[in-house]
Amino acid sequence: MDNENILRKLSPADSFTILNGIFGLFSIFLILGGEAHYSFIFILLAVLADGMDGVVARKHGGYLGRYIDEFADIVSFCVAPCIFAYARYDIQIDVMFFAAASLYLIGGILHLINYHFSSGDYFMGITTPAAAIILVSTSYLLFPLWSVLLGMVFLAVIMLAPLSYPRIERLFAIAACIIIFSAMTGREEFILLLLVSTILYAVLGPVYMKLTGNKRNP
Repeated sequence: MDNENILRKLSPADSFTILNGIFGLFSIFLILGGEAHYSFIFILLAVLADGMDGVVARKHGGYLGRYIDEFADIVSFCVAPCIFAYARYDIQIDVMFFAAASLYLIGGILHLINYHFSSGDYFMGITTPAAAIILVSTSYLLFPLWSVLLGMVFLAVIMLAPLSYPRIERLFAIAACIIIFSAMTGREEFILLLLVSTILYAVLGPVYMKLTGNKRNP
């Protein structure tokens, strides 16, 4: 197994994970090139690819899946959103921004490491795709910079918080896809809908898990 070519270890689900990372990379290139709308679209495409990865992995997952997934998520949902906000607000040297972005990045990385070692059909702490949606949506709509900085710090905290979050499945997954595709149009009302629905998930997710009796495995 160890001597086998790395390409032979890839599963069908890994193709979506690789797309996730590529979309995140393209998003960085585009925002640095001044193409905020297309950069925003590619981060949302990374979110969709990450979701498809999870669906396919349940039937056709492989040995490398979780390892590749974490690296791709760091690019698309931890690094790319910070660079998106940096370029969107035309930041030059801003210690407060650098500190907030660093906390967001650290929170995302630690969340993903924790997920790698966890078990259970749910997430501990808000997911990095949800955090990325909140950060890039507020940045795309040019919310006041102070609110984005506070948002990054708050997202870092709840990515590491001992709060259970449910997976988005079935009808909720369909609704989420429709909202994401609508937001890709760049229309403010659809981006606000995406932002509000994601914030509701951030707030109500742990409440739902508690009411349904889902708890972290000991």
